[in-house]
Amino acid sequence: MLTKFSLLLALSAAACVSGLKMPSSRRQFLATAALVPLSPAIAPAFAEDVPQFIKTARANTELLEKCDLPRDYVRSYLQYRSIIQTSFDYLQFKVKPLLKNPETWPQVVGSFSSESGNAGQGGGGTYFDRNIVNPFRIIGLAAPPDVEGLREAEREYDNSIHRIGKMISGRGGDSPVEVTKADVKMVMDEYANGEKVLNKWVVILNDSLPVVELQAPGSGYKRSERGYVFQEKRRRECQNRGGKALAGGWGALMVTGTVKDMCGEVDEVEFFYQ
Repeated sequence: MLTKFSLLLALSAAACVSGLKMPSSRRQFLATAALVPLSPAIAPAFAEDVPQFIKTARANTELLEKCDLPRDYVRSYLQYRSIIQTSFDYLQFKVKPLLKNPETWPQVVGSFSSESGNAGQGGGGTYFDRNIVNPFRIIGLAAPPDVEGLREAEREYDNSIHRIGKMISGRGGDSPVEVTKADVKMVMDEYANGEKVLNKWVVILNDSLPVVELQAPGSGYKRSERGYVFQEKRRRECQNRGGKALAGGWGALMVTGTVKDMCGEVDEVEFFYQ
């Protein structure tokens, strides 16, 4: 079995053969490992220790690069797939449970508001505008003519998520406004409608691509809640320490092991292919 050192040597040799520079970070290492063509002498030994998610990433990337779909369509998908899937995790593991109880509506209502502090990304609009609706729109605009329904589903979900925002705004928690069981049912019915729309969008997209990667939230969701919680914990701790801009100030403590580097590069490839 290969050690980490011998794995690095294998990749270094492969990079020399292909003319690529050695990666300077773990993320670049994973990307290079997924794309570098290994020589016959190296490939058999190296392949034994390659994690499954790297094998999948390598195979899917090759299929996407060789397919006859418009380049803008493929590039848009590759750019936004992780953002979309992480947003689906957020819906499945956080938004849905909080919407079931009006006492917890205030904990999630910010994501339905413009310039939400929970969004985690810059730009205007709500969390869902930035992380689902706008990526849907960009991918839909780049889709080939025979891929129909993406823009329609995008608009349907946009309307659905804004309806939920209006239903829960200023209500629940300590708000004096009464919330009845019928009100909660209306919210959850609308959420279920949104799930159906997301599933429709994902089915259309996956059917148009040579790979099936995205999973829509719902009862059959197979992604790991534990993985999502871990990634969110890393992001929060990074923000609490001032973000990446101040990460250097923690360097000495990180070296001694006193403090973990929570602002290090998140392994998006591994998280996406969990």
